[in-house]
Amino acid sequence: MRKSINPALRFPRTTIALCLMIFAAAALGVFQFKLSYDTRVFFNPEGQDIATLRGFEAKYGQNNDLLMVVWADGRKVTEPDVLAAMGELVSRAWQLPHSTRVNGLTNFPHVEAGTDSFSVADLVPDPGRVTDAEAREIERIALADPLLLNRLVAADGRAAGVVVNFNLPPEASTEVREIIAAARALAADFEAAYPGIEVKLTGNVMLMGTFSEAAMNDVMVLIPISLIVTSLVMFAFVRAVLPSIGILSLLGLSSVAAMGAAGWYGYEINTATVACPVIIMTVNMAAAVRIVTTAMSALGRGLTRQEAIAEAVAMNLWPVTLTNATTMIGFLAMNLADAPPLRQQGNIVVAGIVFAYIFTFTWLPAILSLMPLRPAVQRSERVMIALGHFVNRYYRQLFFLCGAIVFSCAIWLGNIRLDDDFARYFDPRFDYRQDSDFAEERLTGLNIVEFDVGAGEEGGVFEPAYQERLAAFEAWLRSQPGVVSVAAISDVTSRVHEAMNAGRTTYGAVPRDRETIAQYFLLYELSLPFGMSLNDQINVSRSSSRVTVILRHMTSRQIREFNDRATAWLADNAPPEMQTRGIGLNVLFANLSGVNISSMMLATLVSVLAIAVVVGLALRSTGYGVLSIFLNMLPSLVGFGLWGLLYQDIGLAASVVTAMTIGLVVDDTIYFLLIYQRARKDGLDPEQAINHVFATVGVAMLVITASLAVGFGTLAFSGFEVNRSLGAMTALVILSNLFIDWLMLPPVMRIMENSRARAAARRLS
Repeated sequence: MRKSINPALRFPRTTIALCLMIFAAAALGVFQFKLSYDTRVFFNPEGQDIATLRGFEAKYGQNNDLLMVVWADGRKVTEPDVLAAMGELVSRAWQLPHSTRVNGLTNFPHVEAGTDSFSVADLVPDPGRVTDAEAREIERIALADPLLLNRLVAADGRAAGVVVNFNLPPEASTEVREIIAAARALAADFEAAYPGIEVKLTGNVMLMGTFSEAAMNDVMVLIPISLIVTSLVMFAFVRAVLPSIGILSLLGLSSVAAMGAAGWYGYEINTATVACPVIIMTVNMAAAVRIVTTAMSALGRGLTRQEAIAEAVAMNLWPVTLTNATTMIGFLAMNLADAPPLRQQGNIVVAGIVFAYIFTFTWLPAILSLMPLRPAVQRSERVMIALGHFVNRYYRQLFFLCGAIVFSCAIWLGNIRLDDDFARYFDPRFDYRQDSDFAEERLTGLNIVEFDVGAGEEGGVFEPAYQERLAAFEAWLRSQPGVVSVAAISDVTSRVHEAMNAGRTTYGAVPRDRETIAQYFLLYELSLPFGMSLNDQINVSRSSSRVTVILRHMTSRQIREFNDRATAWLADNAPPEMQTRGIGLNVLFANLSGVNISSMMLATLVSVLAIAVVVGLALRSTGYGVLSIFLNMLPSLVGFGLWGLLYQDIGLAASVVTAMTIGLVVDDTIYFLLIYQRARKDGLDPEQAINHVFATVGVAMLVITASLAVGFGTLAFSGFEVNRSLGAMTALVILSNLFIDWLMLPPVMRIMENSRARAAARRLS
């Protein structure tokens, strides 16, 4: 037996030891990972929207809230015993860690005035001692107050809310865990103490916790599913247990090493980065399977185990290098995304590709050389040969058929709506989703839009003209579809003015002088109960105020349209100092898809051009490079077109699919063009060359497509909508690519070759 020149085959045990050392050094970084609880992790920290939100919160305080929805099995929440229970809940809510304010039906500041008196007191001063008559009066007042209706009490009076605000540091993982644990314990104790009354927990703080829960849920669900699916796919093609275990070990080492490297770099576990192990195993599986099947085929030709492995490594080194390079380009292009987690996801996958590339040509040959390999029986090659003959025979008809399908998909692109629902990013397996759906159905909306309305000068919020315009804006907002609640200081002005005039003015009227309004606010603030102030509604210099709008059943597109209408109304009806645009976490998420798609358009262009250059240089053909640009855009067109036909709506996932998949789908094209070019140089005519391609790499193309489509398909089991859509869209694009490369690329090659032949004939004549 001749001596192999491959070091991994000469010294397999040493190679394995070195690989394990590299793996261990990288993998230790896994312990540096922290679980992210930050809902703002998807926003560019340098972006204008997040800067505006920070400025808003600097004026009015943080929007870190917890909404506890009280449901008494369909009874009125204003019944005496339910009010007593809510009073207890409000009292205990103050004891939640890091709480700064508690707003509920019982402690809502209610304005009362007599002939010579004025007071602001809790709507239910003594919740434990409410008579039936008092309960009816409380219900009447609550359902007539726009600051309570559909915010802290439902329109039918059968649900109520308690809102708790918290002051949290920027990195609030520990604090969020404390609050959620305490809130759940409070809800459980309360329900045990008051049978028949339920408490549902939602709000921004619960959302923070759900982001981390979704990440950990994906770790516990997606990775085991991915391992099972990967094993099944590998066994379907390899049909041998030990080599399949060798491939699994390679994928496992690469995934853990990449995640460890990310941990060393300071990345966090979030809902995007948690999908990286699945993606890494998926994109690297095909190369490993190809090497193993090539080696087992070589064994069938009579080669020894060492010779067969060496031949498999030599045959696949250049194609794998090319396909890895193009795949890395696609994922590196994700660095142009606006959302940091998408950049991190791209970089971690690139690290996984690098580790997998190293281990594919070191660890895998060394492991295989120590295994008892058996020759493979390739029955599928006959099918591929038959497919090649079919494509050659009907290439003209296939070209027009595929062209018609692509054209139809291009039309269906018009069905796609750039839309998603941030409030429903998580599926019903999470308590947050169930409780949020309940809150939106029974009490209030989940989407909040804030407006910072300036007055132009210090103390300007007390100007009658400002108050009147603010009241007009508030009235317009209430008339908009989807709006269930609006809160502005003009309500406070009207309430105090009406009370001070003992009903002689109508609600909504405003005093005609600035001094009176200022005195009203001073009197109101001095009379507020403990824990209540106007600091969250008016800035310190009294030069601007906050308008809070709550929306129900609104998607991202509808929130953007609402914001545009509100901005236009202010532009048409308010002076420049009052003109502003809505802000808030929900607004940022509503804008997120559009912002990232804009940034990823450049990424897609860069990715396509870079891949075309790589293909052109590798094949030493400008024509092939240009052809790759054209053909590798078609799978995205077909995939998105089918999505438009079947599903219509797509959000954040759409922003990265094209740039990412362009590096994946080119793998099949590279295999096809490499073998086709080699066959033509060996003297085969175009028809024979295409038959040779199908016979030689048809199975490899099927392996690549199946492994990628099934691997990304496992993301459909994620509880996070972005990961589900990303996986489904990517799988659809990859399957579309096999259709293009099997049924459209060969006809295109035949037509190009015919054109060249005719041109050459004309030159000779």
